[in-house]
Amino acid sequence: MGVVLDIPWGGQSFSPPTPLDIATIEGAIVGQLQTQISAIEIVHYPDRPEAYRMAHRVGAALVSYTGSTYGDLNDTGVIVQDRRLDFEVRLLARDLGWAYGGPASGTSPGAYTLLEAIRAALTGFIIPGCRKIYPVKERFVERDTQGGVFIYAINFAVWTVAVESQPTPNYPLFIKGLALEQAGQTSATATAAVVFASNDTITLAADNVANLIVIGAGDVTYILGTDYTLDSVNGIITRLASGAIAPGAAVNIAYSYADTVSVASGDTAPFNTSGS
Repeated sequence: MGVVLDIPWGGQSFSPPTPLDIATIEGAIVGQLQTQISAIEIVHYPDRPEAYRMAHRVGAALVSYTGSTYGDLNDTGVIVQDRRLDFEVRLLARDLGWAYGGPASGTSPGAYTLLEAIRAALTGFIIPGCRKIYPVKERFVERDTQGGVFIYAINFAVWTVAVESQPTPNYPLFIKGLALEQAGQTSATATAAVVFASNDTITLAADNVANLIVIGAGDVTYILGTDYTLDSVNGIITRLASGAIAPGAAVNIAYSYADTVSVASGDTAPFNTSGS
């Protein structure tokens, strides 16, 4: 019969770029058979099988995908399912392996030996992202009297996982951010009276202001929202015309603030920060 397996299969694993893709898995199966069996032609199942003619003197193996079955959902938030993919290796051989119950009818391997070689080459074959391939069934298909070949089919299954596609998040690009100190705030008191400018504002020496107290003549404490407003982020006090603070008035101020400890301006890498 001759030797069909050129080298013992040692558990080689295929490393495809997209392990869950049908075409990639089928390509891995074809590649594995081509590596392990050189006695016959091994190809993908032709797009036009009616036009295919076996030219190899011994035989050919045609690999095709036959379908998938899906399991129950494994996750309630994301679609995750077990997926079984089925592939068929259709063997075309000119000889069964013996003639009329006798010894092999030629020096070439027959269909029986080739079937065993295909089974051995694929059983346990691992594709990353999938479980081991295993045989499911094999059967005699027909005898092509015109082509003079015996046709067998051996089916294999491989399990993987089907996961829903996740769209790219449509978040705005982070351009700039301020990180404030995590523990405590710094207290500050103006050492001298501060005068409202002609635009009715006072700009403090710090940003991120909290706990502001504004005191006028006669120790009158002015009220936030009634007598003035505060832009706490930028440290700007604005006099309200409807309040009790006179235009250009001098006031005493006390407040606390949080230090800015880092500035992030990452553009396409928004988490690359620079300290300040």
